[in-house]
Amino acid sequence: MNYGIFQWINDLAGRYPLLDKGMIFITDSVPYVVIVFMLFLWFTSNKGKRTEKQYTALYIVFTCLLGLGLNALIHAVYYHPRPFITYDVHQLVPHADDSSFVSDHSVLVFSLAWTLFLRKDSWKYPVLIWAILVGISRIFVGVHYPADVIGGALLTLGASFVIIKFSNKLEPVVQVLFNIYNKLTKHIPFLAKFGHKDLSRGN
Repeated sequence: MNYGIFQWINDLAGRYPLLDKGMIFITDSVPYVVIVFMLFLWFTSNKGKRTEKQYTALYIVFTCLLGLGLNALIHAVYYHPRPFITYDVHQLVPHADDSSFVSDHSVLVFSLAWTLFLRKDSWKYPVLIWAILVGISRIFVGVHYPADVIGGALLTLGASFVIIKFSNKLEPVVQVLFNIYNKLTKHIPFLAKFGHKDLSRGN
Protein backbone atom coordinates (compact mmCIF):
# COMPACT_ATOMS: atom_id res chain seq x y z
CA MET A 1 0.00 0.00 0.00
CA ASN A 2 2.83 2.38 0.86
CA TYR A 3 4.47 1.95 -2.53
CA GLY A 4 1.11 1.83 -4.30
CA ILE A 5 0.09 5.27 -3.01
CA PHE A 6 3.58 6.59 -3.71
CA GLN A 7 3.42 5.33 -7.28
CA TRP A 8 -0.03 6.81 -7.83
CA ILE A 9 1.18 10.29 -6.77
CA ASN A 10 4.66 10.12 -8.27
CA ASP A 11 3.36 8.92 -11.63
CA LEU A 12 1.81 12.36 -12.08
CA ALA A 13 5.31 13.88 -12.11
CA GLY A 14 6.73 14.64 -15.54
CA ARG A 15 3.35 14.95 -17.21
CA TYR A 16 2.41 18.54 -16.49
CA PRO A 17 5.32 21.04 -16.43
CA LEU A 18 3.36 23.63 -14.45
CA LEU A 19 2.41 21.07 -11.79
CA ASP A 20 6.03 19.89 -11.61
CA LYS A 21 7.26 23.44 -11.05
CA GLY A 22 4.60 24.06 -8.42
CA MET A 23 5.49 20.93 -6.45
CA ILE A 24 9.21 21.64 -6.71
CA PHE A 25 8.60 25.17 -5.46
CA ILE A 26 6.51 23.94 -2.51
CA THR A 27 9.08 21.34 -1.45
CA ASP A 28 12.14 23.59 -1.92
CA SER A 29 10.64 26.66 -0.25
CA VAL A 30 9.87 24.96 3.08
CA PRO A 31 12.80 26.38 5.13
CA TYR A 32 12.17 29.90 3.82
CA VAL A 33 8.42 29.75 4.43
CA VAL A 34 9.02 28.50 7.98
CA ILE A 35 11.44 31.34 8.72
CA VAL A 36 9.12 33.98 7.25
CA PHE A 37 6.12 32.61 9.15
CA MET A 38 8.03 32.51 12.44
CA LEU A 39 9.08 36.14 11.96
CA PHE A 40 5.50 37.02 11.07
CA LEU A 41 4.23 35.25 14.17
CA TRP A 42 6.79 36.97 16.38
CA PHE A 43 6.45 40.52 15.09
CA THR A 44 2.94 40.98 13.68
CA SER A 45 0.54 40.84 16.57
CA ASN A 46 -1.31 43.51 18.46
CA LYS A 47 0.15 44.67 21.73
CA GLY A 48 -2.23 42.68 23.89
CA LYS A 49 -1.55 39.44 22.04
CA ARG A 50 2.17 39.86 21.51
CA THR A 51 3.22 37.72 24.45
CA GLU A 52 0.88 34.88 23.47
CA LYS A 53 2.19 34.84 19.89
CA GLN A 54 5.80 34.88 21.03
CA TYR A 55 5.16 31.94 23.33
CA THR A 56 3.62 30.08 20.40
CA ALA A 57 6.68 30.79 18.25
CA LEU A 58 8.98 29.44 20.95
CA TYR A 59 6.86 26.32 21.43
CA ILE A 60 7.10 25.70 17.68
CA VAL A 61 10.89 25.89 17.94
CA PHE A 62 10.93 23.50 20.92
CA THR A 63 8.60 21.07 19.11
CA CYS A 64 10.74 21.16 15.99
CA LEU A 65 13.93 20.52 17.95
CA LEU A 66 12.35 17.62 19.82
CA GLY A 67 10.92 16.15 16.63
CA LEU A 68 14.18 16.44 14.70
CA GLY A 69 16.09 14.97 17.63
CA LEU A 70 13.78 11.96 17.79
CA ASN A 71 14.01 11.58 14.04
CA ALA A 72 17.80 11.57 14.23
CA LEU A 73 17.55 8.66 16.66
CA ILE A 74 15.22 6.81 14.29
CA HIS A 75 17.64 7.33 11.41
CA ALA A 76 20.49 6.08 13.59
CA VAL A 77 18.85 2.75 14.35
CA TYR A 78 16.71 2.17 11.27
CA TYR A 79 17.54 2.62 7.60
CA HIS A 80 14.82 2.62 4.98
CA PRO A 81 15.98 3.25 1.40
CA ARG A 82 14.39 6.14 -0.45
CA PRO A 83 12.07 5.44 -3.39
CA PHE A 84 14.65 6.45 -5.99
CA ILE A 85 17.10 3.92 -4.52
CA THR A 86 14.75 0.95 -4.71
CA TYR A 87 12.56 1.80 -7.71
CA ASP A 88 12.63 3.61 -11.01
CA VAL A 89 10.78 6.81 -10.10
CA HIS A 90 10.26 10.34 -11.35
CA GLN A 91 12.79 12.17 -9.18
CA LEU A 92 12.44 15.92 -9.67
CA VAL A 93 14.87 17.17 -7.02
CA PRO A 94 18.32 15.91 -5.98
CA HIS A 95 18.62 14.23 -2.60
CA ALA A 96 21.13 12.24 -0.57
CA ASP A 97 20.54 8.49 -0.34
CA ASP A 98 20.10 8.57 3.44
CA SER A 99 17.18 6.96 5.28
CA SER A 100 13.72 7.84 4.05
CA PHE A 101 11.80 7.31 7.30
CA VAL A 102 10.90 9.77 8.88
CA SER A 103 10.71 12.86 6.65
CA ASP A 104 12.54 15.87 8.13
CA HIS A 105 10.41 18.19 6.00
CA SER A 106 7.28 16.69 7.52
CA VAL A 107 8.69 17.11 11.02
CA LEU A 108 9.38 20.76 10.27
CA VAL A 109 6.02 21.70 8.76
CA PHE A 110 3.86 19.66 11.11
CA SER A 111 5.70 21.15 14.09
CA LEU A 112 4.09 24.42 13.06
CA ALA A 113 0.70 22.92 12.28
CA TRP A 114 0.18 20.89 15.46
CA THR A 115 1.53 23.57 17.78
CA LEU A 116 -0.82 26.13 16.25
CA PHE A 117 -3.70 23.69 16.72
CA LEU A 118 -2.88 23.02 20.35
CA ARG A 119 -2.47 26.75 20.94
CA LYS A 120 -5.79 27.43 19.14
CA ASP A 121 -4.11 29.94 16.86
CA SER A 122 -6.13 31.49 14.03
CA TRP A 123 -3.55 30.30 11.47
CA LYS A 124 -3.98 26.62 12.34
CA TYR A 125 -6.07 25.58 9.34
CA PRO A 126 -4.08 27.38 6.59
CA VAL A 127 -0.82 26.04 8.03
CA LEU A 128 -2.19 22.50 8.28
CA ILE A 129 -3.28 22.61 4.64
CA TRP A 130 0.17 23.87 3.68
CA ALA A 131 1.83 21.11 5.72
CA ILE A 132 -0.26 18.48 3.93
CA LEU A 133 0.68 19.98 0.56
CA VAL A 134 4.35 19.85 1.54
CA GLY A 135 3.96 16.19 2.45
CA ILE A 136 2.33 15.44 -0.90
CA SER A 137 5.08 17.37 -2.69
CA ARG A 138 7.76 15.19 -1.07
CA ILE A 139 6.05 12.13 -2.53
CA PHE A 140 5.42 13.82 -5.87
CA VAL A 141 9.09 14.74 -6.40
CA GLY A 142 10.13 11.17 -5.62
CA VAL A 143 12.10 11.45 -2.38
CA HIS A 144 9.64 10.10 0.23
CA TYR A 145 6.98 7.46 0.72
CA PRO A 146 3.57 8.29 2.23
CA ALA A 147 4.60 6.45 5.42
CA ASP A 148 7.56 8.82 5.80
CA VAL A 149 5.23 11.82 5.71
CA ILE A 150 2.63 10.25 7.99
CA GLY A 151 5.40 9.20 10.38
CA GLY A 152 6.61 12.80 10.53
CA ALA A 153 3.10 14.06 11.20
CA LEU A 154 2.55 11.55 14.03
CA LEU A 155 5.99 12.13 15.52
CA THR A 156 5.45 15.87 15.73
CA LEU A 157 1.91 15.45 17.02
CA GLY A 158 3.41 13.63 19.99
CA ALA A 159 6.26 16.10 20.32
CA SER A 160 3.97 19.14 20.24
CA PHE A 161 1.68 17.56 22.84
CA VAL A 162 4.64 16.94 25.14
CA ILE A 163 5.91 20.51 24.73
CA ILE A 164 2.53 22.08 25.45
CA LYS A 165 1.74 19.62 28.26
CA PHE A 166 4.99 20.37 30.05
CA SER A 167 5.24 24.04 29.09
CA ASN A 168 5.48 25.01 32.77
CA LYS A 169 8.77 23.12 32.98
CA LEU A 170 10.06 25.11 30.02
CA GLU A 171 9.19 28.47 31.52
CA PRO A 172 12.69 29.16 32.93
CA VAL A 173 14.17 28.54 29.47
CA VAL A 174 11.55 30.78 27.88
CA GLN A 175 12.33 33.60 30.30
CA VAL A 176 16.06 33.32 29.59
CA LEU A 177 15.31 33.62 25.85
CA PHE A 178 13.06 36.62 26.42
CA ASN A 179 15.75 38.28 28.54
CA ILE A 180 18.35 37.73 25.83
CA TYR A 181 15.95 39.13 23.25
CA ASN A 182 15.21 42.20 25.38
CA LYS A 183 18.92 42.92 25.68
CA LEU A 184 19.27 42.69 21.92
CA THR A 185 16.35 45.05 21.32
CA LYS A 186 18.05 47.76 23.36
CA HIS A 187 20.80 47.90 20.74
CA ILE A 188 18.53 47.61 17.69
CA PRO A 189 16.01 50.48 17.48
CA PHE A 190 13.78 48.67 14.99
CA LEU A 191 13.24 45.81 17.44
CA ALA A 192 12.65 48.00 20.47
CA LYS A 193 8.87 48.17 20.01
CA PHE A 194 8.72 44.37 19.92
CA GLY A 195 10.50 43.93 23.22
CA HIS A 196 8.92 41.63 25.80
CA LYS A 197 8.33 44.10 28.61
CA ASP A 198 6.25 41.89 30.90
CA LEU A 199 8.16 38.75 31.81
CA SER A 200 5.28 37.21 33.69
CA ARG A 201 3.74 34.18 32.03
CA GLY A 202 1.38 35.46 29.35
CA ASN A 203 0.67 32.37 27.24
